[in-house]
Amino acid sequence: MKLQLTTMVLTAGLSVLVGSSTLSAQNRKATADIPFAYHVGQQTFSPGKYTVAKSSSPGVFALRETAAGHDIFMPVTQQDTGAKDAWNLTFSCYAGDCSLSQIRMAGDSYNVTARPPVRLASNRVGVAAMISVPLR
Repeated sequence: MKLQLTTMVLTAGLSVLVGSSTLSAQNRKATADIPFAYHVGQQTFSPGKYTVAKSSSPGVFALRETAAGHDIFMPVTQQDTGAKDAWNLTFSCYAGDCSLSQIRMAGDSYNVTARPPVRLASNRVGVAAMISVPLR
């Protein structure tokens, strides 16, 4: 009888641990279809499907190109908490060049701190824009 009680308590405790880690993992990963080329730091990425995942290390996200399976790690700083339903990537764009600038997932907002590529001063006229791509 004591062995059965111990087994039931251990099973219930393990179920709680596994269930909470599954919920935690669900809030830490999402995919996006990005229809344009963009930069993260000094690296350029082509249009396609990407997975964004919060790393177990604080202040780091992983970006994976789904088709090729290539990963990069991005340094981020956490900002204020946002709406729970706001899951997106925000890109800052100027004259056709876009850089990933913000990640919003699970009610949290993170600014990407990787330095964008150096843009040489020129007399180009361009439009500045912020583009938001939904995460699923």
